[in-house]
Amino acid sequence: MKMTIRNKLIAGFSGVLVLMGVVAANASVAFLALRHSAHEATTVGGRLNSTALEIQVHNLEAQRRIKNYLDQVGSLGAEKAGEMYLGEARFEIHEIRTLAAKASAIAPDPGKRAKFEKISQALSDYEKAVDAAVSAASAGRSTAAAIADCETAAESLHEFAEDGEVAGREASQASEDDIKRVSDRALVIASVVSLFGLILGMVMSALLTRAILTPVNHLREVADNVSMGNLAIEVQRHSSDEIGDLADSFGRMLTAVKFFRMEAEYAQQDAIAALEGKQ
Repeated sequence: MKMTIRNKLIAGFSGVLVLMGVVAANASVAFLALRHSAHEATTVGGRLNSTALEIQVHNLEAQRRIKNYLDQVGSLGAEKAGEMYLGEARFEIHEIRTLAAKASAIAPDPGKRAKFEKISQALSDYEKAVDAAVSAASAGRSTAAAIADCETAAESLHEFAEDGEVAGREASQASEDDIKRVSDRALVIASVVSLFGLILGMVMSALLTRAILTPVNHLREVADNVSMGNLAIEVQRHSSDEIGDLADSFGRMLTAVKFFRMEAEYAQQDAIAALEGKQ
């Protein structure tokens, strides 16, 4: 393709547009990544942490209800004590199971998901211990061993819930680290691309300026010399674009001017010779 001035300008502007596109694409990718990380930090991590805290609250409430049941089942009877306390305890246990399942579903990685799955496993052990304690109390047997098992299972559930809190905080911290990493990378890429664009723009400006001004200044010099009668100057072609074609036209014009001057000189000499012959 012939590198005309039009093509050179198109190539220069195309390069600028490409750089602008690269910067825009990098900004878009960085924005999406930052939005995702911010969502993870504010939504996933926060929800995991709050879910673990809710599990703790429901666990304490379930323990209180079961303790009240076991303390008063003898005086109130199994049916009355069950209506007052056991139903609420079952509800609290159900809530813990629901929360643990939701937390497992939104956990960002297998490690954190496993921590909330352990809560469900500990909850199953806790339910078994509660059922054993309730059966013993309803049958009038000693509940000391069953109560001890309930407390042990409740403590285990409490510890796993604390692990869930840690998992939530870790998820938030990991997302914050992602935000910092993405923002730092985006800043570096944007700086490098901007610097490259600045350098490229300066180089292209210098090249375009040289490609246009150098031959134009030369043609102006030729025109000035011709206007003062100096036809010995040579017209040089500096490029193969429109200005180069203009230089060729100047060269042909200069050749024509030289030819007409020579014709005029020959005619003048012939006229002078004719006058001298008449004399």
